[in-house]
Amino acid sequence: DSTDVNANTDFTHTFLVDGLSSRTKYSYQVQCIVADGTALDSMEGSFTTAPGGDDEVEVSFVWAADLAGQGYGRNPNFSVTNANGETVTGGYIVFDTMEALSPDFALFQGDLIYADGAIPAAINYTNGTEVLGTWVNNPSKDFVAVTLDEFRANWKYNHGDDKMQSFLAKTPIFVQWDDHEVTNNWYPTEVLVNSPLYEGNVSADELYNRSLQALIEFNPIESEFTYRSQRFGKHLEIFFPDFRSYRDPNPDNSNPTLTDMMGPEQVAWLKDGLKSSSATWKIISAHDPLGVVTGSEGDYDSFGNEDPAILGRELELQELLAFINDNGIENVVSLTSDVHFTAHVNLSPDRAEGGFTDFKPLDEFVIGPIHAGSFGPNYMDTSFGAQYEYEMGPLSLGYERWANLAPEVNELQSFGHASVSETGELHVKLIGIDGSVMYEKLMTPIIVDNSDSSSSTVASDSTESTGSLELPITTSDVFIQSGEVSDSSINIMARCNNEAGSTMKLWLDGAEMDSTDVNA
Repeated sequence: DSTDVNANTDFTHTFLVDGLSSRTKYSYQVQCIVADGTALDSMEGSFTTAPGGDDEVEVSFVWAADLAGQGYGRNPNFSVTNANGETVTGGYIVFDTMEALSPDFALFQGDLIYADGAIPAAINYTNGTEVLGTWVNNPSKDFVAVTLDEFRANWKYNHGDDKMQSFLAKTPIFVQWDDHEVTNNWYPTEVLVNSPLYEGNVSADELYNRSLQALIEFNPIESEFTYRSQRFGKHLEIFFPDFRSYRDPNPDNSNPTLTDMMGPEQVAWLKDGLKSSSATWKIISAHDPLGVVTGSEGDYDSFGNEDPAILGRELELQELLAFINDNGIENVVSLTSDVHFTAHVNLSPDRAEGGFTDFKPLDEFVIGPIHAGSFGPNYMDTSFGAQYEYEMGPLSLGYERWANLAPEVNELQSFGHASVSETGELHVKLIGIDGSVMYEKLMTPIIVDNSDSSSSTVASDSTESTGSLELPITTSDVFIQSGEVSDSSINIMARCNNEAGSTMKLWLDGAEMDSTDVNA
């Protein structure tokens, strides 16, 4: 079985492997064979399929976002002493830290490239008023992406990091996107007029189409990229909405009338999924936050808009919160990122200032950046009673709120780790890139008795604590990663980095599975 992959794939291919057994570890390897018979091998990868929907087993995962932003790319001199006392040096150190936790899978919540930002050879970083130091990027990236090849080059830049490649070879991922895969705070139909980043007027939709093709090529996505959900055993289902592709314009987000974030079809999908899910925990992988304000007047980019009244996209969020309440859906949690600081946010009807209180309290955990400039904490929108239970950003350490501190100030770089026990407890940790736990919360689920139409509950209990020479883009011959893992299938993506016409072969547990002709 072979498939011709033309020039538009940039030597990439994603294999769909199905018919697998649940809760089973598999190994895999990809080989690229060029015309003269030379064979180039990837490192050995591995993944474990998801448990079945009735399996009462522990599941753990990480979530991450915001990589190589604000000009902070791959610095070979960047060094962090981790929580074990070991010094880790060079590149994207966060992936070394996440890999050490051996998560079952990872959520990549977007801004995994910054197509709209160059990565210069050196950049000064400040505390908001004075220079604190100089960050060095080697290799560097000297362009803003406009063409398809430039969007592809952003993925190649990040995938060239050895620590990232090692993590991806061992950890299945679920990919979402946000704005910087295209351009800052973009929305459909937007025309970028007189932007300092681009020549002339540029259609965001044209950038979107090129970015989407590159995203599908360079991630383990077989064909369609859309909102979806995945079950992991008895206690966990994760929902992956798309807050970017279906939204109304950002300037409309302060209107008194509905402004779409997800759009009616996606809202209906999410409602139906939450209501029909029998999983103990229903986690929304929200790549834009529900309670934290992002953007500013005229360009509010998420739901909030710094007005206690319920406006714009908040009307869509109100509809969702009311549905959850009216249908007795318990144990809904939001995991989010995007804002470049770390926080635990709680939405509560007891504090809501928007005149709507018929909703259940909701916890939202905020991470990032994993390797980018740090900001905040941001302002809060109080329409649904959002408040910080924990916050850590430049302002928390005495810097200016919008200081754009380099990853060198590593106590402001973070990712998330969540685990669900065999008995259904959810343990969320916000972790620094050195592996230290910044904040954690252990949550016992509210148990719903479905024997009749009413629900009896056990009170939720929780504990928390605060705890010179330009280097090559990549040194690997063949890049590999896996994703979209289920209890019976996996997507495996690979690239022949020799960029020569090759035959791509996949082995699973030592058996050849498929071959694909990859041509220039």
